[in-house]
Amino acid sequence: MANGTPILFRVGWLSKMIVVGLVLAGCDSTVRQIGRSTESSPVVQAEGREKHADHTYSFTVKYYPKDYVLLTEGPLQTTTQPLVVQRVRFQRKDLAAGQFADHEPPGLTISVFTRSPGGSLREWLDSCGLLPPGSEISSVRLTGVKEGLRVSLRQQPAPNEFVYFATDQYVYGLIPFGANGGKMLRSFRLIPDSTRAHMRH
Repeated sequence: MANGTPILFRVGWLSKMIVVGLVLAGCDSTVRQIGRSTESSPVVQAEGREKHADHTYSFTVKYYPKDYVLLTEGPLQTTTQPLVVQRVRFQRKDLAAGQFADHEPPGLTISVFTRSPGGSLREWLDSCGLLPPGSEISSVRLTGVKEGLRVSLRQQPAPNEFVYFATDQYVYGLIPFGANGGKMLRSFRLIPDSTRAHMRH
């Protein structure tokens, strides 16, 4: 009995160590799986985006074709805004199929306005009534544009952020809505002149 007790104790202790080792190994495997899932999610998201290129008005933007439908229209003329030669809306598919689709804000709206040479972008926006009272104005940069301005209207519900980019010929007005709208906005690019010349050839 005296000699058997230590043996039983050692066997019991060894069994516990084996169980603990298996549990820790399982936890380590779970952590590695979670790490792999987290690292791969941006790749899956990036692959889920598709580039829309408008070669007439020289811009590209990335959107999510699985969730959004691309709607184009133009030219449009209203009494309160300048001529819109092209408008592109990225609307959620479930909303686009509904009867109130025109009343739901798209994830991103891109309006292309014609612009006469001369004057600053801020002067142009003000003359077109696109700088309402209470506007917070800040500068933004984008390769290929002469000027960029962000106009925020904190006192009104979303969408309340408007981004404008000016070239010699056009003003691009972008209105994002929601998290995906912000991501699409940040993917907006102008097609360089050299690229357009290559496309024409």
